Amino acid sequence: MIDTDIKSSTGISRASLAVPLAVGLGVAADQLILRQGLTGVGFLCWMVILLASVHFLVRSEKESRWQIYWSVFALAAAFLLSYRATPVLVPMMLLVLLGCGVNWLLQHRAINSRSISVLDYPWTTLRLPLLFLLSLRYAAGDVDPALLPRSRVRGVIKGLLLAAPMLLVFALLFASADARFDGYLSTVSQVFSFMAVEHLITMTLMSIVAFGLLAMALHKPDPGQVEVSQTLSLGREETLIIMGSLVLLFLVFVVLQAGYLFGGQSIIEQTSGLTLAEYARRGFFEMLVVAGLTLMLLLAMSGLRCDLRYYRPLAAIMVLLVLIIMISALQRLLLYVDAFGLTMDRLLALGVMLWLAGSLVGFVMTVLRGCPQGFAFGSVVFGMILLLVAGFMNPAAWVAKTNLERALVSGDNQIDVTYLRRLGADAVPVVLTMFDDLPDQVQCELGRFLTEAWSVEQSATDWRQWNASRVAAQRQVDLNRDKLRRVFDQQLDEFMTSVIPRQGVGIFKVC
Repeated sequence: MIDTDIKSSTGISRASLAVPLAVGLGVAADQLILRQGLTGVGFLCWMVILLASVHFLVRSEKESRWQIYWSVFALAAAFLLSYRATPVLVPMMLLVLLGCGVNWLLQHRAINSRSISVLDYPWTTLRLPLLFLLSLRYAAGDVDPALLPRSRVRGVIKGLLLAAPMLLVFALLFASADARFDGYLSTVSQVFSFMAVEHLITMTLMSIVAFGLLAMALHKPDPGQVEVSQTLSLGREETLIIMGSLVLLFLVFVVLQAGYLFGGQSIIEQTSGLTLAEYARRGFFEMLVVAGLTLMLLLAMSGLRCDLRYYRPLAAIMVLLVLIIMISALQRLLLYVDAFGLTMDRLLALGVMLWLAGSLVGFVMTVLRGCPQGFAFGSVVFGMILLLVAGFMNPAAWVAKTNLERALVSGDNQIDVTYLRRLGADAVPVVLTMFDDLPDQVQCELGRFLTEAWSVEQSATDWRQWNASRVAAQRQVDLNRDKLRRVFDQQLDEFMTSVIPRQGVGIFKVC
């Protein structure tokens, strides 16, 4: 339970202090997040308030430095959501926030980072809803009764909360069935705004969520560390057969890949019978899956009582072979990008490959050396760092620049304008920088899109929606608006003088 012996300077228990903080967080969430989205400064402000509330409540405890580090990680992720506007960054940063929360929970129970096992992370993540409800229950029981409304008032509030959804449903049904009742309902709705009711419900729900989060910070929930059963063991023969056969299979594959790695395009086409594009397209994701499954297999076998005299050298050889296989996969990815261009999916695949390679190296440095402590923690933190670095590197701008430079160098006018538009605001400055070198048709399509998408009327005026990338894109479009309009007008004039007199039809498509 919550340590109720620790009081604040006013003598009020920390669970009681969490109540007004949670209400404030609920109101702030309604105003800063739910109607403004995550990609804005509003979410960053809410995260600052939440973390400040958490550290205010637990300030009487001895905080570990890692709990402060997780707060910094969380703020960095929230900052990126207000700095970048690439859609794919939203789930990436939410994943970082989830990792911060899980690590904070594990170390909040004074679990040393080196004692966290691989299974603790998925087990704790799956149990988060249960831990939330348990912490909510314990915290509610430790709130000072003087702060709670009297029993009759609680009954009235409870009755209103239960009756409100039923009244709303039946009222809407009656309004749909009878025009006169619909008129009465409209009159009532002008007095009691449904928007106000919606705000009230939102603030109530978010206050409950915030109180649960604060309760998890106060209460030391037990994520339930998973102990791996040692009943299954592998002897010398089993270890040699399993590891030896896999090493042999991987070795054969690596020998076959050696010619492709060092032979160039002619060797690839002569030996495999595939074109360079077909070779690049085939096998990349399969190799990525092989690397992931190998890491899982090695971790599983390391948890069993196998013969370490044979397991460790064979596992080291297998890791080396997998790293060579990943180099072949990287070669295929680079060839594929050279042939078809770069996309966010391919960039994410590269990030997954780097994380797997780092995890395999960490496996050799920890588990194979007889020190498995710290592998899971290091692998998770490395993944979180990769996600944050990817966000700061502006992947959308990188993708746009790579594709445009590739098209201009090769003289290929087939530029996927639709995909460039989907990259969002982060790609706009790059597109405008290279705009003058693009083909006329591409200039026309991009000019029309940028002029319409970043018009002054559609720019965000609410400070909670402020986003650095969107502001930068708006500024660049405003500076180049005359040029963009001039390009579109030129295309329109050419269309009018060439197509209309010859075909005698109306304007269906300018660019």
